[in-house]
Amino acid sequence: MSIETAREILAGLAPEISPDEVTADADLVDDLRLDPLTRYALAFALERALTIQIPDSRVAQARTIADLLEDSAS
Repeated sequence: MSIETAREILAGLAPEISPDEVTADADLVDDLRLDPLTRYALAFALERALTIQIPDSRVAQARTIADLLEDSAS
């Protein structure tokens, strides 16, 4: 997993979030305050940057960045 990649992506998607807040276990809604559209944008950007596939069902259910990346297919 690349938390640095997630930090870089979120810097563009949600610049109000401090990079220090972006951890593997940070809650996407409660800690990072991501709305559903931004969560999907993050997942799409992670797929492209890391050359992986994240199922839509996982994006909908994920609570953390670690959840998004868990068992992602390359």
